[in-house]
Amino acid sequence: MSKSIRQRIAEEMTGAALPFVAFCIALNLTAGQITAALKIPLYLDSIGTILVAVLIGPWSAVICGSAANLLAAALGNPSMIFFIPVVAVIGAFTGFLARLGWFRKWYLVALGGLLQGILAAAASAPISAYLFSGVMMAGTDFLVLYFRSVGNTLLNSVLYQGLTSDPADKLVSYLIVFFLTRNLPQRLVSRLRGASNLRTPGRPS
Repeated sequence: MSKSIRQRIAEEMTGAALPFVAFCIALNLTAGQITAALKIPLYLDSIGTILVAVLIGPWSAVICGSAANLLAAALGNPSMIFFIPVVAVIGAFTGFLARLGWFRKWYLVALGGLLQGILAAAASAPISAYLFSGVMMAGTDFLVLYFRSVGNTLLNSVLYQGLTSDPADKLVSYLIVFFLTRNLPQRLVSRLRGASNLRTPGRPS
């Protein structure tokens, strides 16, 4: 008998998971605000979501990313509410890769980040184009303007911007998470449900 979403979330959110998710929500907000303030052509606002997907699970990652987006909206960036579906894509895909063991090797992490970037670009392009005309007040807006200036439609311009910046953003985010998972206290990691995602089968924890 298949488990309900509520049961899956309850299974993931045990022990140290809840305070860890709260920390990752703050991590998303902090990283996103820093990159936006500096007009860096990256987002880095999903590092916490990715970290939760790897160490806890995909459902908790969706909760983490959604909560971060809602808080970002409350703090002055209401457009973030509309990108919650993109958060779901990031949480689900990262959780899937983590269960396959991709976060055990840096080169698989890098490949996963690039693939995640492509998926995120495809998911976010229609939202950005049709709801915000491609202008997100971010460091990537100049790419949309460039692609528009060379004759592309708005949707294609936003998609090309995403395919230019999102793979780089998620590559960097995935590698940061890879580094973090290897430097977090082992005592904490061992208390999280996804600790096995980092262990090579047959090796002691």
